[in-house]
This record gives sequence, C-alpha cells and structure tokens, in this order.
Amino acid sequence: MAMDQLANEAGSLFAMGIIVAIFGASRLFAAIERVFTIIFRFPERTFLARNLLAVVMVSVYILLFLLMIVTTSSPSVLVQGVESAGARFGVYSAGIASSVLVAFVLFEFIYWIVPNKKMSLKTTWVGSLFSACTLELILMWFPLYVQKNMSTYTGK
Repeated sequence: MAMDQLANEAGSLFAMGIIVAIFGASRLFAAIERVFTIIFRFPERTFLARNLLAVVMVSVYILLFLLMIVTTSSPSVLVQGVESAGARFGVYSAGIASSVLVAFVLFEFIYWIVPNKKMSLKTTWVGSLFSACTLELILMWFPLYVQKNMSTYTGK
C-alpha cells in the first residue's frame, strides 16, 4: 500500500527534489554575490534579482562543469588508438588545455556577471586563469590521491 503510493508520487517527489537541489546550490552564488558586494563595496541587488541570477549561474555552472569533465577525461579515451609517444603527449596536452579553457570561461562568468557592477576582462582575467589552473590541477591530482590513500581499510 505505501509502496504503491510512493511509486505513484515518485515523479512529483523527484521534481520537488530537483527544485530544492537547484535552490540549495544557488545559495552558493548568492553568497558569492554578497561577498563581492562587501569586498568591492558595490550596491546589493534586489532579493528577486539576486536569486534569479543565482539560479541562472547554477545552470551555467552545471553545463560548464560537465563540459570540463568531458574535456579532462576525453584524452584517456582518445589516446587508446594512438601509438606514438609524441602524439599521446599532444592528445593529453590538448585535453588539459581545453579543460583549462572551459574552466577559465566558468570563472570568467563568475567574476564578470556575479558582482553588481560591470567588470572588464582586463580586471578579471588573472583571477580566472589562476582559478582555472588550480581547479585543473585538483581534477588531475584527485584520482591519484584516491588511488594512493583510499585503498587501505580506513579509505574504504
């Protein structure tokens, strides 16, 4: 009886869960916007504008982060058909460069759109490039960390 009712309401529960997850994730961008208003002494957005921007930024973040993961992991798939060491290095380098480029675009969106003031590429590119390179290093080193440190009984 209860299982049948849960099965009937699963679609609405799933939709409600997605809405709550998007709202919860948007709080990160709302917090970033509030921090930018404090640091740069910009005027605050209205409640509706801040929350609408936060939801849009979550959508942009999801799309760009998925694209970044695909570009980071695609060299592992593409390199299987390549026999030359130089070509393998080129494939891995192209994958890393494309992933850094997508991460750069992600951070540019954050630094350019989230503050409540027009920002220029001239003022934001250094922070975006540093953040993109740092994120790429973390994405590359995390599997090594998991492989080395999570194989013991304490990691499981």
